[in-house]
Amino acid sequence: MKPSPQDEAFFDAMAMLMAPWGWPRPVGRIYAYLLLREEPATLDEIAADLGMSKSNASVAARTLEHCGNARRQGEPGSRRIYYSMPEDFSGPFVAKAELLDRQVRLFDGQIDREVTPAVADRFDRLSTFYTRMREAIEGAMADQAGSATRSTAAEVPESFGSRSATRAR
Repeated sequence: MKPSPQDEAFFDAMAMLMAPWGWPRPVGRIYAYLLLREEPATLDEIAADLGMSKSNASVAARTLEHCGNARRQGEPGSRRIYYSMPEDFSGPFVAKAELLDRQVRLFDGQIDREVTPAVADRFDRLSTFYTRMREAIEGAMADQAGSATRSTAAEVPESFGSRSATRAR
């Protein structure tokens, strides 16, 4: 895939948008690159198409994989590693929902302390807010998982159901 100027602009915009999430520029650019690809890409392809070293591409791709924003796969009989978009987009949000739940438990534990009513109210409001955020994330993940199941079942003929994910791509 030879990126067009429009693709390059998309890569850079995604990198800038993801910087506040703590993603270095190469991670955001590879994420955008994988979003535009229909087929998995090797590290060599990623590095060449994005004009970066293979080692930088490897570190960035592994970061995406760790966050749940990329899927790593191999090919039988080959040592090549391919990266693609996962079918489930909830990867980073599972961890965020868990973090919100931990914060709720922490805030709830502070309410019983001897604090002023204003501070107790603040903890209660934070707990309620973070609970609603966690519920919203979990609801969106459930909706996405349900729509992915429905669309996959509708698009994949039954005779192809036994193919591996790597070979089906």
